[in-house]
Amino acid sequence: MIDFIQLSKGFGTQAVLENVSFRINSGEHVGVVGPNGAGKSTVFGLISGELSPDKGDVALPKNVRLGYLHQQLRTYANEDSLIDYATDSIPALNTIHTEIHALERQVEGAEGQVRKQMLARLGDLQHEYEDLGGYEMRVRAEAALSGLGFKECEFNNPFVSFSGGWQMRAELVRTLIARPDILLLDEPSNYLDLPAVEWLQRFLRGFAGTMLLISHDRYLLETLTDRTLEISGGAAVKYAGGYSYYLREREQRHQQQLAAWRNYTEKREQLESFINRFRAKATKAAQVQSRIKMLEKLEAVRMPPKPPDLSHLRMAPPPHCGAHIMKLEHVGFSYDGDRWIFRNIDLEIQNGQKIAIVGYNGMGKTTLLRVLAGTLEAGEGTRREGHKVVLGYQSQDFAETMPPDKTVLSIVRSANPSVPERELRGLLGSFGFSGDAVSKPCSVLSGGEKIRLAFARIFINPPNFLLLDEPTTHLDIHGREALEKAIREYPGTVCLVSHDVAFVRGAANRIVAISDGQIRSYPGGYEYYLEKSAERCAQHTAPIRREGTQGTKATKGTSVNSKELRKAKAQEREAQKVLRKMEAQMEDLHADQRTLHKQLSSGDPSLDYAALNIQLAEITKKLTALEARWLEEADRLDA
Repeated sequence: MIDFIQLSKGFGTQAVLENVSFRINSGEHVGVVGPNGAGKSTVFGLISGELSPDKGDVALPKNVRLGYLHQQLRTYANEDSLIDYATDSIPALNTIHTEIHALERQVEGAEGQVRKQMLARLGDLQHEYEDLGGYEMRVRAEAALSGLGFKECEFNNPFVSFSGGWQMRAELVRTLIARPDILLLDEPSNYLDLPAVEWLQRFLRGFAGTMLLISHDRYLLETLTDRTLEISGGAAVKYAGGYSYYLREREQRHQQQLAAWRNYTEKREQLESFINRFRAKATKAAQVQSRIKMLEKLEAVRMPPKPPDLSHLRMAPPPHCGAHIMKLEHVGFSYDGDRWIFRNIDLEIQNGQKIAIVGYNGMGKTTLLRVLAGTLEAGEGTRREGHKVVLGYQSQDFAETMPPDKTVLSIVRSANPSVPERELRGLLGSFGFSGDAVSKPCSVLSGGEKIRLAFARIFINPPNFLLLDEPTTHLDIHGREALEKAIREYPGTVCLVSHDVAFVRGAANRIVAISDGQIRSYPGGYEYYLEKSAERCAQHTAPIRREGTQGTKATKGTSVNSKELRKAKAQEREAQKVLRKMEAQMEDLHADQRTLHKQLSSGDPSLDYAALNIQLAEITKKLTALEARWLEEADRLDA
């Protein structure tokens, strides 16, 4: 377990954590949430020992193995190959490996008791090496690298030859395959595309150790965590449930805190009013002194922070346009005229559609968006805009390229100098910049404020076709929820690129998947895309298996005789039976889970919510373990 005991930590004059106490029990999967800058990464630094508390203590079990993925890459000058860098995840393995080789050389010339001692030591080392996973580390690394989008032909490339984003993926692999006792993940999905996020979610579902996850990705928090730790305003509050449970309980807790603060304020005002009114009257001196003592003993209650305001992204109604927004016909693009990013692309966009472009990094999602926006000219084919289409394009790096010395007002004014200042201020107010906030220089804006400013700059010339490249990058969870809601309610057309699964699932009603220079369109939302792409994958692999089986039967002289074939088929039937049994168990657990969710959301005061939450956590843990076993059995059967 991990214990924070009356811990305080500050940086300069800013107190980040004040007298914080909480416990993370062994095996819990904890989502760590809170506003940007609240101290989430500080908690990780204190657990890992990279930071020291100003007061209080952090207690961890002895001899615990810790895995820590930082937000930023810590290793730069590394000459290893990609696969060697990834497999070098447990320093002790190198030490054991070196000692094993040394003993193997020495034991050849040893005799008698010395030889026996050497062989015993060699056996212990080999057993320890196996326990740490040394013999399977390379296989783990290869599987994880492939799952995160690396190609097999790249495994032996130098680690330093990859870009920063791909190096972070390798660092993630290195952290995961070590299978530590405690796993600290600080924004693991920052550099991942949607397929890689899906792979990471499947991988972490079966993690048996203690995990703490800092993430703005609601999909990962919802599916991977059974506890939530909120860091905000110098305090830490632990909730006995996952992200949805946390949202419900946080609202109830806020109402309770607000009521307590109002009671405290009312009581204090009553006491102060009595003291001020009768202080000068000798006949009331005893009562006044009594009230003064009551006021001194009154325990102070701080006003709770306001819940996040999701209303700061109110998009103006789009101007009228035709039913057809844009059409690409046989479009191709190449940066050098030789290597084509994509080719022969056909895509038609209709008014009102909310489209998400998905695919692995490097497949051309941003390039396709820029061709649609007209900032890149297609190398071949035609691009046709519809009647009265007005584009609004937000690039991935716009927030970083804002002039730091320019104010909020001047940034928006530069996009349309003819608009009166009164209208400018009104528009900025609808995006959360009112009063003196319009005079803030860009250098002091938070990530969320910069995104809101980017939207204000777009909407000073109201578009009817929005093109957004990774708009959630600098947003916290509440900012992402606000943007998702604004896009969903926006009557115009939107085309976006994002690696946030929950955001894409909530905002998009059409998916365009790009792979190997081609696109495929899915007219439903993200779930429909997953279902159909899985079906296509199954159709591609099924004929290969059938041909292989037929070939085995028809070929003479094969080493697989009919007896062995019958035995293999019997094993396959048995494996399928096991899978069906596990699927039935998972369905029962899902039914129990749905029943508990229904009870928890009923608001029935007669229910024991603490017991129900414990029961739900146990069922979720069983379901996670069963799903991991099912995946292993299914993979074994496929092989």
